[in-house]
Amino acid sequence: HPMIDFSLRNKLIISEAKKPEVSVLLLDLVLGYGANLKPLEEILPPITEAFLRNRELSIVASVTGTETDPQVRSKVVKALEAAGVLVMPSNAGACRLAGEIVRLGGKN
Repeated sequence: HPMIDFSLRNKLIISEAKKPEVSVLLLDLVLGYGANLKPLEEILPPITEAFLRNRELSIVASVTGTETDPQVRSKVVKALEAAGVLVMPSNAGACRLAGEIVRLGGKN
């Protein structure tokens, strides 16, 4: 399942970032005992590569979880933000932001 195995998602992050017409990627990360226990180790390398391949790319994400989850929500959010990801407090907010980026034509 993609909550546990990020391999398919990571391939898509990189392949979509290669496309010049792609201005935004929308991601959701779910934390907890049924999810990937080390999400940052798996998702940060493809995110970094995506930004290198497409300088105009925005990546927007939401993180569903709590401080008591084994992954620790604030740690995941801070690491994603440090990598350049725009983290919103909810998936609805992330969707709205991604839509606005597309509507406005990307980062420019």
